[in-house]
Formats: sequence, C-alpha cells, structure tokens
Amino acid sequence: MCGRFTQDVEGDELVDLYELDSFLPQVELRKRWNGAPTQIFAVCRIGLDGERELAAQRWGLVPAWSRDAKIGARLINARSETVDSKPAFRSAFRSRRCLVPANGWFEWQSDGSRKQPWWISRGGDLFSFAGLWETWDRGGGRIDSFTVVTCRAGPSLEWLHHRQPAIIARDRYGQWLDPAAREPELLELVQTPLPGPFDCRRVGPEVNSVRNDFPELLAAV
Repeated sequence: MCGRFTQDVEGDELVDLYELDSFLPQVELRKRWNGAPTQIFAVCRIGLDGERELAAQRWGLVPAWSRDAKIGARLINARSETVDSKPAFRSAFRSRRCLVPANGWFEWQSDGSRKQPWWISRGGDLFSFAGLWETWDRGGGRIDSFTVVTCRAGPSLEWLHHRQPAIIARDRYGQWLDPAAREPELLELVQTPLPGPFDCRRVGPEVNSVRNDFPELLAAV
C-alpha cells in the first residue's frame, strides 16, 4: 500500500512534467516530506476545457454518493485488481483519473520487535502515481479528493512489501488521462508494476509521526 509519500516540487517542475501551458497560481503548492492522508496535495487532471490542469485535492477519496466525508480516510488506496468494479472507485476509474506527482514514498518493514521505515525513490527524479479523483458536495462544503492506485510489487521491491503504488511512465501520461481510453488498456497500465531501478533508503523513526514534516526525515540511517 501507500500510506505516506513525498511531494517536494516547484511549479515550473510540474509545468515541465505534465507539459502544461503555464502554472496556475491559484493552486497553492505546499512541500511535503512526510505527506499523509487527509492532507492537501497537487494533482494533474483533465479540466472542463479538455486540457491538463493542476488541482489541489485532499488525499482520501470521498465518493460523490457517500453520506459522510469521513469515509475518505479509509479510501487512500485503490487496488488495481478491483478498481474497475469496486463501487467506491469504478465511476472515477472510468472518467476521473489523475496523476499524482511524487519524489518517493515510505514503507515499513518488520525488524524484530519494531518496524523499520524505508523511503523509496527513483534516484531523486520526479514521477507520478496513478490516481483517481472525485468531487463531494453534500453539505459542509465541497471536497475534491483523490486516491492512489496500487498494484502488486515488482521484483525489485517485493522483498520490502507485497504491494506498491502504480506508477505511470511519462510516455503514458496521455493514455492514463485520456477520457476515451479503453478500460482493458488502463487496467493493464496499472496492474503491471513499473520496473526499477528504485532507491531504497533506511530512514529514522521520526517519520512515524505525521507531525514531523521536514526534509531531514529523508536522511539515511
């Protein structure tokens, strides 16, 4: 699964990554080195004009039909194996897909009586998780939210955990965002783990607390 990730990014980097016309200043970017569910992140999606745009959304999908927005805290990940059939995700999978920029994510490995946190990255490069997004507005204010799609871990990461975020290769961004894309091709895209190499780094226990959010968390121990 993916329960924490890093989004340390500048606006011009997102313009380049997603081939945007310009950076929209109304999307406030907040750097996160220990990003957690219910926090706000930047995502790239297709806007009403049919063009790519940036949006600020809350991590934890709140389906439009849900009576309570609190459900989002339980829907931070969507399994690629059931994303097309599970009621919470199937509508978003068909028509509201997004890309979630990230520098890396955290995973915890059992080490005797404790769990050792690891930070997984791609050599410092910015990349994108496959995401789904929804708008919820049933009283109490509108919420735009997203979930991160996960898949089985590839050979380079299965020693650490049996699942990993579904990462979309840069030359497939258009396919993932395309409203007319065929579902079988989209499923293949997120059910096939992106091969490495990945950099896996032991980090300190300070990352266990969501109250800690600073770049030193990523230092190797």
